[in-house]
Amino acid sequence: MLLRFRGVKLSNADANFRSVKASAQSLKAIQDSAGLRECFAFLANGENADSSLCIRANNFLSRLHASGLMIPLPPSGNVFKRHGICAGGCFIATNVRDAQQVMPNYIYHLVLTVGSLTHYGNPVFVSVYESGSKDRTADWLQVLRDVLDALSIPHRLELGGSIQREKDEERIHFLARLRSAALAPLFQQCNATGRFCAPSSQGSNTSGRIIFLNDVLFSAADIMRLLQYPADLVCGLDLGMAAEPDLTEKEHQATLVAYMRAKWWLPQHLAVQFSQLRFLRKRWRKYHRKHELLFREFGPLFFYDKWVARDISGRMFTNRSPYVVYQPSIDRVTAGRPVRVHCCWNGLAVINAEPFVRKILDFREHREGECAASECSLLCDDMWRLGYDNMIMDPNVRVTYDLAGVNKLFHALSTVLPLGAPGLVYAPFRQEEVRDVMLLPKHDDISRESSDSDGHRTREVDCCDLKKGANMVEFRDPGACRTSMVTLS
Repeated sequence: MLLRFRGVKLSNADANFRSVKASAQSLKAIQDSAGLRECFAFLANGENADSSLCIRANNFLSRLHASGLMIPLPPSGNVFKRHGICAGGCFIATNVRDAQQVMPNYIYHLVLTVGSLTHYGNPVFVSVYESGSKDRTADWLQVLRDVLDALSIPHRLELGGSIQREKDEERIHFLARLRSAALAPLFQQCNATGRFCAPSSQGSNTSGRIIFLNDVLFSAADIMRLLQYPADLVCGLDLGMAAEPDLTEKEHQATLVAYMRAKWWLPQHLAVQFSQLRFLRKRWRKYHRKHELLFREFGPLFFYDKWVARDISGRMFTNRSPYVVYQPSIDRVTAGRPVRVHCCWNGLAVINAEPFVRKILDFREHREGECAASECSLLCDDMWRLGYDNMIMDPNVRVTYDLAGVNKLFHALSTVLPLGAPGLVYAPFRQEEVRDVMLLPKHDDISRESSDSDGHRTREVDCCDLKKGANMVEFRDPGACRTSMVTLS
């Protein structure tokens, strides 16, 4: 649909963007950052905010909401009212490229997060590294810059960054450089502000925490929930639509039935019969693979980041419920209870900043003799080796990637809670669960661990090597995955 503005034809998307941009600039002109922070804190917590300033803040959020795909904000249960939850500060880091579809949601929930954190005395720094975008990602980040200025939130948004993948550069080496670029401002904060510092000789720890966001659709409540855990690394689950090669025959047929009912208006029994015709089966799969986007909203919702995620026994997560493999973890996850893990990232991770500011930890590619794993997997292995081994996964934090994922996870936005995760109960946040999960053993499956004569402890961890020059692991290839030994502290 097109609109006309001063004789110029504009799409709805252009008109909505201009509206959001104008609203952000009006907030910047107010010059009442403390008042705006309070307004966003009230709005995040679902409280009445009827002052003229808060009405303008809410108007900005409403315009954002109208401009694109938006994850609903669930009832908070006062989860936003947390003084000192980021001792030493919260450093929010993001890499984005061609991410305009998620930017309205990103800005909406990030503003609620930083407004609430700072209103309750938690220092925040926002760092975004964007490079190579061919869409309006950079324009949206200019909107974010205006709002951060209005809130007096220190930030560095690097737009049009120079880091590009070099010829013959391995993918993980490139991704490690991008993530490190997003963290670069972290190392300037201690001298400048006294925050994000290495522990002092007196033992005080002001290192703070890193909130690392991928280009996912998340809620402000997701970040605040993860911040409740005093862990070295804590994450949720990222759930997306299954790729055709990952579907079983039964799942493929169910996807076809849903597609034919929606697009061809076939009754259920005819769609089922059509999907089961033997002579069409291979043709259907070939067509599905070639035109996967047509089928995405009709397939099952899968766990996405299984290349990185490992349960506390070191075993790889699975695409399908219950996602973890170790039986004690299965029982907890299916009940919506947090568990210890060996590693996870899953689109949104909160990390202890101390090993970074001590400069003993960074993103990297594998070394000779190591698993050719993700930069996030190697980060976990390094943290275990260095003794930063409190790692938690809360299965109630559920992020996704696109409209198809949102429709599955939030039942086409008929609910504000992510109830559509297959096989999982959704459990509201309880502080008792934090204390309980932190008491779980870090060495739960000793059958996968051993010690050498020097007392060094190792764990057997599933490894799926990325072949040299490849961009993705082909999990279906025979021998794609094996086990490797990871040193523990």
